[in-house]
Amino acid sequence: DSSFAGGSYVIVQKYLHDMTGWNELSVEAQERIIGRTKLSDIELDESVKPTCSHSSLTTLEEDGKEVKILRDNMPFGSPGKGEFGTYFIGYARSPAPIEQMLENMFVGRPPGNYDRLLDYSKAVTGSLFFVPSQALLEALAERNP
Repeated sequence: DSSFAGGSYVIVQKYLHDMTGWNELSVEAQERIIGRTKLSDIELDESVKPTCSHSSLTTLEEDGKEVKILRDNMPFGSPGKGEFGTYFIGYARSPAPIEQMLENMFVGRPPGNYDRLLDYSKAVTGSLFFVPSQALLEALAERNP
């Protein structure tokens, strides 16, 4: 429907982390799971980055170009409860890249080659929303004062 053009799909998720298990890993093992260097946050070279790394499975290409989504993470913690995790938020013009990233992470690409970060992180909540464009919101407000 053209009246929904310019809107965005927003995914929000909450992950809890097994910090004890994660901290038992060497820095090199953590880097292979994430696909980036820990201290400098530089993406590992494709020749050494596992296909099951988080960055490998959440980077999508279409016709040789990377499909971009706007994304961010916010760490949180409750030391008294021993609970630590990440809130994730991502924005895209279509739900397709978000759905593909989730499938790659949880099922794998190919199936079975899932995101090894999930061995240490558990998704406990998640929702996908549609956010209308400003133009549509203004038009709706004019029709329904």
